[in-house]
Amino acid sequence: MDAHPIHKLAMALASVAIIASACAGGTTTPTETIRPIVTAAPSSAPTEAPTSVPTAAPTLGFTPGTAASPRIIEMTADDLLNFTPGLVQAAVGETVTFRIHNVGTAVHEFMIGKLDDAFADVEGTPEVADIGPDQTADLTFTFDGTGPFGFACHAPGHFEHGMAGYIELVGPGAPTVGTKAAPRIVWLNMDDSFRFMPDSVQVATGETIRFVLTNSGKAVHEFQVGPADKVAADEVDGVVVVEADALDAGSTHVVDYTFDGSGPYAYACHEPGHYEAGMKGTIDLIGG
Repeated sequence: MDAHPIHKLAMALASVAIIASACAGGTTTPTETIRPIVTAAPSSAPTEAPTSVPTAAPTLGFTPGTAASPRIIEMTADDLLNFTPGLVQAAVGETVTFRIHNVGTAVHEFMIGKLDDAFADVEGTPEVADIGPDQTADLTFTFDGTGPFGFACHAPGHFEHGMAGYIELVGPGAPTVGTKAAPRIVWLNMDDSFRFMPDSVQVATGETIRFVLTNSGKAVHEFQVGPADKVAADEVDGVVVVEADALDAGSTHVVDYTFDGSGPYAYACHEPGHYEAGMKGTIDLIGG
């Protein structure tokens, strides 16, 4: 946890108002900004090969696109330097047409491909540039291989601000166990109900998970993950317990974590009053 008592006092006062208003309902459409990945430092303990997570037969919530009939995914780019959505699901081998609508006044671009290439602006990575205000541009891409894949805007300063996103491969042929080179994506949502959704995640022993964290509410949150007792005690060290702090309203952040210990593990938000209100989750470690 951060060591700024003024911040803690301010957030404690803010939380009282937010907790009171949470019961009043209301929804907020999130704007998503991908922040830099926070990664657990390598453990000195020996690691075992990840154990496969038992899964049911994959069921897709969409019909995969083909080269002859791509699936269309609508996206927006805005002046907050966000892509919405910041996380997209795709099937291995499917063809998707990304339709990007610029709803702001800044000029954007959209690059998609292998994650490292898209984030590093590697020449030859598929992109559409100069998407002006109120313009819409299409880019069609086939997800050959198992990735990981990502997308980004490399207009001056935009990627550095966090204008990027991730592809989660799902269905037949998609990786079922994450590695450090290709973490498995787990999406977590948080809002003004002071809950993580989902509040339980199944992980294989030795597996690396990339938590993609979206704050769809108004309250500021944080995300800690690590051994359950240390997370409960708010003992963040950046090695065993890793944290993404100050998750602003409407933003998306990313944390990588390798579960190479014996557990139990957990995750939580320790913004003032949030943990006490029930903002915590458990890791179901398979093979531990």
